Amino acid sequence: MNDGPEVPYIAVLVFRTEVGGGYAPARFSEDIVLIRARSPERARAVAETRGREEETSYANEYGETVTWAFVGVADVREALYDSLDENVTLYSRSFDDLARYRQVFSSDLAPHDSEP
Repeated sequence: MNDGPEVPYIAVLVFRTEVGGGYAPARFSEDIVLIRARSPERARAVAETRGREEETSYANEYGETVTWAFVGVADVREALYDSLDENVTLYSRSFDDLARYRQVFSSDLAPHDSEP
């Protein structure tokens, strides 16, 4: 057992949302959560438990069943800084294809003047 201090970890949980009736494709979402733990393994275990606990199904206003299912933990890493003050970067990840990033994550992300 690790008796060290708890430190902040950032976990990325992935969910799948489906609406009964089959007329719309499934949608996916990420939740980025803060977890305090003594090890990355413990942080991942807490993240997985949280994801499973957030699974739910309910009837929408049209009587269709909406299902929110936990897909898995995409990432767990120690926060970049121990301080959780305002305006502190907690999590960072890199990618190779900015055009694909825009397509998948943000159509509002305008090109920066310094981009080729």
